Amino acid sequence: MSLILELAEATGLSSGDIERVIRTAPARYKTYPIEKRSGGIRIIAQPSRELKVIQNYILKEKLKDFPVHSCAMAYEKGRNIFDNAASHVGSRVLMKLDFKDFFPSIKVKDWERFIAASSVETISPTEVYLYSKVLFWGEKRRSSVPKCLSIGAPTSPKVSNILLYDFDMTMSGKARSLGLSYTRYADDITISGDTVEQILLLEREAKQILRKMAHPKLTFNEAKRGIYSKGQRQMVTGLIVTPQAVVSIGRERKREISSLLHRSLLGQLDNDRRSLLKGLLGFCVANEPEFIGRLRRKYGNGAVNAAMKFHAPKRARVQPPPPPTLF
Repeated sequence: MSLILELAEATGLSSGDIERVIRTAPARYKTYPIEKRSGGIRIIAQPSRELKVIQNYILKEKLKDFPVHSCAMAYEKGRNIFDNAASHVGSRVLMKLDFKDFFPSIKVKDWERFIAASSVETISPTEVYLYSKVLFWGEKRRSSVPKCLSIGAPTSPKVSNILLYDFDMTMSGKARSLGLSYTRYADDITISGDTVEQILLLEREAKQILRKMAHPKLTFNEAKRGIYSKGQRQMVTGLIVTPQAVVSIGRERKREISSLLHRSLLGQLDNDRRSLLKGLLGFCVANEPEFIGRLRRKYGNGAVNAAMKFHAPKRARVQPPPPPTLF
């Protein structure tokens, strides 16, 4: 069955609608800027509703057969930020590296070159251009020519993991030979071990690998490079690796949650803050459930359960003013 017919059957859209969406897919994104914590602007490109339906089907049914290395922790089933941080527990030294402009640096030509050399038969070579249209953003306004991965498409993390399989495999092997741990969470690389010298050696080898790697062409963001000893704060994907060899959400976040829960009991939180508290409690459940137990003992099961079950009321739509009366 052709991809067009398969998508039509899976989504309920007509073949004509599928063809129209794919033809114009690289232009079907809503873009908006957000400020980076380190300064500068990051462009988020969200696919349209129809395109996102197609992308989710391809993510679930077509990209699943491509190998992803076990050290790639982002957006893979059975792997999460806790697993990423836990991989580095007990290490004396930790290094953090970051790819510069990660998704925008992964181009459609990288994907097409990879597929041409791939032995996976899920994607027919005659339909590669359809996948390129669906998976890659046009970057320029109203451009229907696929250019790069977008920050916002559900398929971008998976495609990046697929294309970086060889890099991850090489880095993981070199790390193992040096007695180090290596993981990658999207654009964030973490290397840990017992000596700075071994970690610096692996960093030099990583840079050599990137210089030789043409597809995709990636570089490190030197401004985000960091080395942290056991006595310093070691943060990995938002979690703290403590000197006691445990993964924690951190003291600051715990104080924030405790304060919000206390204020919630006093009726001092608006709906936005109550939603924030609910999200933070969910984060605790996933990454440090022991802290939830402490909160229950301090504030009571009822308070914690109520905070976790909160549902923000739907915002009322603002009705447009009536048209002026014409005399």
